[in-house]
Amino acid sequence: MVRLDRCKDRFLGFFVYSTVRSATIKSHRVGIAYRLAQFILLIYIIGWELIYKKGYQAFDNVSSSVTTKVKGQGFVPINSSIDKSMDKKDPSYYQKLFKFDTNKTYRLMDTADYVVPPNEYNSIFIMSNFIETTQTQGRCDEEVTKPKAKCLIDEDCLILGDATNSWNGIPTGRCINSSTTPGVNVCEVKAWCPTEHEDSRNEDHLIRNVLNYTIFIKNDVEFKRFNKKQRNILPFITNKYISRCNYHRTVDPYCPVFQVDYIMTIAEPDDEQKYRMLYKGGVIVIEIIWNCDFDFTDKCLPRFEFRRFDAKETKTATGFNFRFANRFRVNGAEYRTLYKAYGLRFIINVSGTAGKFNIVPLMMTIGAGLGLMSISVIVADCVMLHCTKNKTLYQKIKEGEVKKELIAGTTTASTLYNDG
Repeated sequence: MVRLDRCKDRFLGFFVYSTVRSATIKSHRVGIAYRLAQFILLIYIIGWELIYKKGYQAFDNVSSSVTTKVKGQGFVPINSSIDKSMDKKDPSYYQKLFKFDTNKTYRLMDTADYVVPPNEYNSIFIMSNFIETTQTQGRCDEEVTKPKAKCLIDEDCLILGDATNSWNGIPTGRCINSSTTPGVNVCEVKAWCPTEHEDSRNEDHLIRNVLNYTIFIKNDVEFKRFNKKQRNILPFITNKYISRCNYHRTVDPYCPVFQVDYIMTIAEPDDEQKYRMLYKGGVIVIEIIWNCDFDFTDKCLPRFEFRRFDAKETKTATGFNFRFANRFRVNGAEYRTLYKAYGLRFIINVSGTAGKFNIVPLMMTIGAGLGLMSISVIVADCVMLHCTKNKTLYQKIKEGEVKKELIAGTTTASTLYNDG
């Protein structure tokens, strides 16, 4: 029977509502802490949440499409090698390599030659240096730098294990003289011949004038939620203007034509590193940032940022490069021209958000702010219970344990006077 009564009391106790006891504490210390906390929270809610973070707006992320076009002529010297006596430790060494010499004969390279592949998604590659090898199927000596390629006798070219995975062809089992390194024997391979031989100083095919190339960027964006479409080519821009302008952050910030030299100067201010990137390749990110506010205008302008993405020169795997080949036939025989291309890879990232007034986020921000205001009560309670002389009495009042004679004429409110 007793157990049944206990269960009944617990069940009925679940449906009991308790109110918070209210007490007026006339303490300057507690009052100052309470109002200061309210003031700080009010500044945070209004200054940060409503004004800075625009808590009264609904937001939408940008959707975009990017089209690029490169213009400029490159020049590669014909039958002319770089002066090997140049000191590579000279800070201006790489800059001198790309210097245009009027006494030399050059072959022209245009967009179809140095933009490889012709079209990529939100990126573009501009070749600035290359190794060129014309090849046909046959038998020839392997490159001396390949693992286990050097040999003394034919038997050295028979049991090679996994070493041949990085070779240019299939070993024939013969040990022959190297065509590039006199006095050294290497294994013969059946491959595209001659094999590519990369000199440690492969400057003979450096493309001059790369820094004067220009990149035209057309960026169309949409904010679906607000049914707004924007583009970086403004209404006043004409074909004549595009043919003459070059982007500059302060002088001409709306021009959609970007000079490679200007981009690289911002992305890599060090001149030596800039020319090293032309020599060994590198990766640069072009950031197009659309942060739009459609409360007062339907127009929005993008902001452009440039930064180097790859790490600066290290001992291994430096820069950016890849290989591609152009095939052709001569008298029925198949040939190919193999290129190891070094150059600048520009990655175009488009980001941003747009905002517009909406009553729903405004109400949510105000509601969250009102909830935060309760923190001021917690702060005041902490000061009252830990930093005042009558903290023990205040604790009893909060917990409802104080005797009735201490409560000033009411069962719902108490006034306790100045505690200092």
